[in-house]
Amino acid sequence: MSARERAASSAFGHGLAILTAMTAAEIFTQASAEQAHGFYLATGRRLATIVDLTDVQELDDLAARANALWSGCGLGHVEFEAVDTGIRILHRGAPAALDGDRAGHWAQLLPALLVGAYDTWFRQLGSGPALTTRILREGGDTIELHHGG
Repeated sequence: MSARERAASSAFGHGLAILTAMTAAEIFTQASAEQAHGFYLATGRRLATIVDLTDVQELDDLAARANALWSGCGLGHVEFEAVDTGIRILHRGAPAALDGDRAGHWAQLLPALLVGAYDTWFRQLGSGPALTTRILREGGDTIELHHGG
C-alpha cells in the first residue's frame, strides 16, 4: 500500500469513527439508555447476518469467519473456548475509544453490539432459546462474554 493509500485509508477510518460517534451521540440523546442498548443489540444482530455460516462446524471455523468481519471493521478479534457451562468468548483488540466520542458512548455501544452479534451467530448454529449471551467482564482491551445457560 502506498503512502497516499495509507493516508486515504486512515482518513476514511477517522471519518467513520467520527460518524459513528456523532450517530451514537444522537441516539443516546434521543433514546433512553435501555432503548439505545436495544438499538445496538439489534445492530449487532444485523451485522452478524453478513457472515455466511453455511459450512461452520467447529468453534475455530466460527472464529475465522467472525475475525474476518471484525478485522474488516477494525474491531479486534475473538477467541472461543468450550467450557462446562457453554462457550467462553474473549473479544480483544477493539478500539478503547472513538475520535469525537466526547460523551464516551463507545463503552456502552460496543458491548451491546458484540452481544447481539455473538448471540445471533450461536442461534444460527442451533443454540436453544434457554441459552443466552452475556458480558462477564470488561477490562483493558478485552471483553469477556459467555454463551450458555
